[in-house]
Amino acid sequence: EMKSQPKPEPKEEKVPETPSDKDLLSDSQKKQLENAIKKQKDFMNGKTSKKNVTKKELQDLETIESSGMSYVEVGDGLKTWDGRKMNTKCIVVREFTKSLVDSGTISMVSKWKGDRYDDNVESGYEKDYITEGIRLGTVLGRKLQVRGESRETKWTRLDSGRIDKRLVAELGFGNDRVFSNSFVEEYSDAFLHISIDASGSMGGRKWDNTMKSVVAMCKAIDMINNVDVVVSFRSTQTSGGRTRRSDTSKPLILIAYDSRKDSFIKVKTLFKYLTVAGTTPEGLCYEAIMNDIVPTTNDRDSYFLNFSDGMPMFGNNEVDYHGDVALQHTKKMVKNIRSRGIKVLSYFVSDSSYGMDRESKSFKTMYGKDAEYIDVTSVMSISKTMNKKFLQK
Repeated sequence: EMKSQPKPEPKEEKVPETPSDKDLLSDSQKKQLENAIKKQKDFMNGKTSKKNVTKKELQDLETIESSGMSYVEVGDGLKTWDGRKMNTKCIVVREFTKSLVDSGTISMVSKWKGDRYDDNVESGYEKDYITEGIRLGTVLGRKLQVRGESRETKWTRLDSGRIDKRLVAELGFGNDRVFSNSFVEEYSDAFLHISIDASGSMGGRKWDNTMKSVVAMCKAIDMINNVDVVVSFRSTQTSGGRTRRSDTSKPLILIAYDSRKDSFIKVKTLFKYLTVAGTTPEGLCYEAIMNDIVPTTNDRDSYFLNFSDGMPMFGNNEVDYHGDVALQHTKKMVKNIRSRGIKVLSYFVSDSSYGMDRESKSFKTMYGKDAEYIDVTSVMSISKTMNKKFLQK
C-alpha cells in the first residue's frame, strides 16, 4: 500500500520592509530633528534660552518704548465680498522725539531730509515753510490774543439785581431803581485737531504749503491761553521701513505735536524731519485715535481739520481698503467725529484740475457738503480762516 505523502507547509512570504522616515534622513538631518524636538520640549517646560541684544537693537527697543508706539485694532464694519470681517492693526505713535528721528523707524520721518533742510532752502531746492509759517503765525496770533480777554458790561438803575452802593442814597428821594447787574463776556475754550495726509502724492508744493499753514496755526495758538492744538500725520508702514503694499504693511498715524504738553520748540526743530511716504488709509487712522479727539462741551468748542489729496487706498493680507468700501468707512468715521459735537473742516489739496469733478464728489461723500476742493496755492488762506473761527462768539 502506498502511503500518502504529507503536504508541505506553505512558505511564509516575507513582506519587504518599508524604510522608516528616520531611515530616509541623513545623519545630519537626524541630528537636526532631535535638536528640534528637544527645543520644543524645553519650550513647553518653560526652559527658554536668553540671548543678548545688540546695541542697535536695544536702542530701537528703547525708542519704540519712549515713542508710545502701539497697535490698535481697526476696520470696524469692514467685510469681504463673501461676508468675512476685515480687520487690521493700525500703528499709533504718540510721541515724536529726536530719538525716533535718529532711529529711522518710521518711513514718514526722514533724518536725511531734516539734516539737509537748511542747505536745501539756501540752494532754492526747498521752501522754508517753517520760518514762513512762524512769521505768518505771529501775525495771526496777535489778533487771537483778544480771546484771552474778558469784557464786563454793567447795567444800573434796574428794578432787580444786586444793590448798587452808589445809588443807596437815592432811596430817600423815592427812587427804588437802585439795583444793578453785570454781564461778563468771554470766549469759550477751543480745541483743534489737525490731521494731515502724508502719503507719497502729497509731496512737492502741496506739502510745502500745507506745512506752512500748519506751522502758522501752531504758532498762533501758542500765543494764546485758551486754545489747544494737536497735529497728526497719517500714512502706511511696512517692516524694514518700506512703504510699498505688502502683507506686512500697516496703517500708521503719528501724533507729532500736542500743545497741551509740548513746547512750540518741537515744531521749530522736528517738523523739518517729516516727509511723505506710503498710501492713504484715511478712515482706518481716524478710527485708531477716535477717543483722543476732544469733544465739544458747553464751555469748549472743538474742531477737526483735515488736509488730503486723494481717495482712501490701502491693502495688506488682512484688509482690502479702496473704492466704495474705503469711502463708506471713512464717511462712518467722520460721522462718529461729528456725533461728538466736533466741527469737521476738510480740504482736498490739488495742483491740477484733472479728475476734479469725480474726486470732489467722492470727497464730499466722506466729509459732507462743506468739504472744499482747493488749489494748492489757496492752502495758506486756511490758517487765516481758522483764526477767524476762533474769534467768533
